[in-house]
Amino acid sequence: MARKLPWILPGIRRPNFSLQQISVRIPTRIPRSVFYIVIYGIIFYIFSGGAYDIVNKDTLVSLGQSGNSPLFIAPNLHYQYLIEGIVAGFVFAFAAVSLYLFDHATKYAFDVNTAQKVEIIATLLVVVWFVAILLLYNAKGG
Repeated sequence: MARKLPWILPGIRRPNFSLQQISVRIPTRIPRSVFYIVIYGIIFYIFSGGAYDIVNKDTLVSLGQSGNSPLFIAPNLHYQYLIEGIVAGFVFAFAAVSLYLFDHATKYAFDVNTAQKVEIIATLLVVVWFVAILLLYNAKGG
């Protein structure tokens, strides 16, 4: 039937393939990276205060509450602005990615120098993010 189709432009032919040649392979198992992405997404949602923002119906955005300049950190420990939660979520998510480096260092079990370098970088990043979290908490007034 396809060979009998009229073609408007000369020189154009029907493609030479059949649908039986197309094959789609389904992976046999879910890759580990997908699990890490899902876990880090959940961590980001929880640590950024997603559940808090859903439950709490207070003001989420601060506009001109201190004169004409916006506040980014709520002065009370029990309240949170939307931008504050997002920043805290990124800090916690980067800290979790830094902890992933410890798992990544185990892949270099037979290359001790590389494993030690990755562990030193991971330790420094964890300390940096821990200090950032402490600074955010102290700015919050805790």
